Amino acid sequence: MSLLLAVTLWATVIFPSGNYITAELALTPAQWQRGLSGRKELKSDQGMLFVFPEPSYQSFWMKDMKFSIDIIWIDENFQIVGIEKNLPPCGEICPTYESPLPVKYVLEVKAGFSEREKLKEGDILIISFPSSAL
Repeated sequence: MSLLLAVTLWATVIFPSGNYITAELALTPAQWQRGLSGRKELKSDQGMLFVFPEPSYQSFWMKDMKFSIDIIWIDENFQIVGIEKNLPPCGEICPTYESPLPVKYVLEVKAGFSEREKLKEGDILIISFPSSAL
């Protein structure tokens, strides 16, 4: 019998302001599908960073979410190509949100974060990955 241990990996995301957060990495299809669903909260200094094998159009929805978030679409050069702000959990209807361009990374943060950081399309982020993540 083999025992598989689930290890949570984190990256540091540094914003143009110099502020940073720690972001849980979503690296597998199962992690991409689950995302932040079912969690009770997200701290203001944390997020979830989805890492895809290659740039592609991505779509997300807020199924089973319990709080609002911002979604930041990031290309392979760590440039912000779009931001979805203050997305509420699904009600009776669960809309999908699609990246405006192919992206390699998608960052989910607490709602209002992108406004507080004054993030905009074209901003470049610095992402420091753990050596075992990629």
